[in-house]
Amino acid sequence: IDKTFTLKESSSEKILFGAEESTVTGNEESHKEDEDKISDIVASSLFPHGEEGDNNEMNPPSSLPSSNDDMLPADDEEGLSLASCEEPIDDGDEKNIKDELSTIEGRNPESGDASDNNIVDSKSAENIITEKGYLHEIAEEQESTSTIGLEEPVEEFDDDCLTCSVVTWNLAESPPSEKEASFFRKFRKIDGTGSDLVMIGAQECEEIKPRRAEGHRSRHIRRLGVQMLGKDYVPLAIHSLGGIQMALYCHRDVLGDVEMIDIADVTCGVGNVFHNKGAIGAYLKMRYHAESGVTKCSRMLFITAHLAAHVKNVDARNDDFKRIVSELEAQAPMRFLRPRKNRDGTPATCDGSHLLNSVDHVFFSGDLNYRVNLPREYVEHCINEIKTCTSKEPSAAGNLMKKLLRQDQLLQTIASGKAFHGFDEGKITFLPTFKFDKGTAFYDTSHKQRVPAWTDRILFKSNKLQVLDYNSVSGAVHSDHRPVYGTFKVGWGLTEQTMKKERSTKRKKSRSSRTR
Repeated sequence: IDKTFTLKESSSEKILFGAEESTVTGNEESHKEDEDKISDIVASSLFPHGEEGDNNEMNPPSSLPSSNDDMLPADDEEGLSLASCEEPIDDGDEKNIKDELSTIEGRNPESGDASDNNIVDSKSAENIITEKGYLHEIAEEQESTSTIGLEEPVEEFDDDCLTCSVVTWNLAESPPSEKEASFFRKFRKIDGTGSDLVMIGAQECEEIKPRRAEGHRSRHIRRLGVQMLGKDYVPLAIHSLGGIQMALYCHRDVLGDVEMIDIADVTCGVGNVFHNKGAIGAYLKMRYHAESGVTKCSRMLFITAHLAAHVKNVDARNDDFKRIVSELEAQAPMRFLRPRKNRDGTPATCDGSHLLNSVDHVFFSGDLNYRVNLPREYVEHCINEIKTCTSKEPSAAGNLMKKLLRQDQLLQTIASGKAFHGFDEGKITFLPTFKFDKGTAFYDTSHKQRVPAWTDRILFKSNKLQVLDYNSVSGAVHSDHRPVYGTFKVGWGLTEQTMKKERSTKRKKSRSSRTR
């Protein structure tokens, strides 16, 4: 396809490719092979916990109230996210989706006749269901993801563990008001309850154009962070890449435990040169000396990203992820990550796996731009039904959320193992965060009629982490996106005693290999 691009003064997507969005139809045999492959790996790889259960779920603390008016009830067990993959959609469910869409479009599902006043997208639900059928292994019921990656009971978290909050917000090149940014205050630490670390990531802070100084919108969002969090939070790192900005704040109580902080960025725009797409990564190493004399250490990696846009560009988004983690591994400072070497002593190729497997906690957030593979009419119908029955019939609302999230490109990508391998996500109980008419609660009414989707996400990879809160802010309406935030309790990584044992074991193995 001959792809031409033009820079466009658009609020949401600055680089548009000339190729029209279309659905790529694969052959049936490859789909069948993918179906067999995915059904084998999903339960064992993404969802190791097996049976359902909410025994380890922790409710958000009182200082972190929910801000999403359209959120499903907290006690609803029908919420869906990564860790929900047990029952595939059967033929009856597929027929129901087709019939529902036919009803919305104004035609008889039996006859297939449509009324003249209801013209639908050429990409019908039937085509999508047929083409994406091999991915229907995604999620029927979710085990509590509040303790993803945590094998020990909640009460075994140490009292000195850290609490981290992550925010991602696409600003659509317009500064938010103080009222809209007031949800930052919920992360404040009061009487020992609150966040020790707060990372605020923003996309489309500025127009993409050459500039010698920082733009006023970037300064505005940074000042809002300092103002809302208060004087007890100290900026550890602030960095911008084009329209992407990251600010990492640390509470003074744990400021003395910070051993090192460093920043790197990766461009993923046209030719991997333009700054309209890319990511910023913050390497943080903390060391804590407990009263018992034990020294604890944790290495954390915070990433905020803006990946390739448009429904069809799933492969481009996957490639962006791989480029980001590979480049961040190559740029990681020696004090944070020792480079991997081949047996002959030469530097090994950086593919990101060494970095992701060596760090204790990785947070990957941003406008990841993964969409929903369903027609606009059907998605909008489900959203309206969810809003109607959320308070009256929470189970029905949960079932509708499942139908939409089964076709979420990001969940499909992780299930297929094509990108974000080993990453998890909290329960998605909020409505799609993209794309709204600015200043309103209405999804895109322009001629493009973009399909509502969960483009703004927070993923994590950790051995010991508990999700305290994962939500969006429906009241922040200045942008065509809604901000998303998450609060997590994270355990410490290696202790000094554990590190000494590991070093001793490595020395013994090295000596034995030399002897041989």
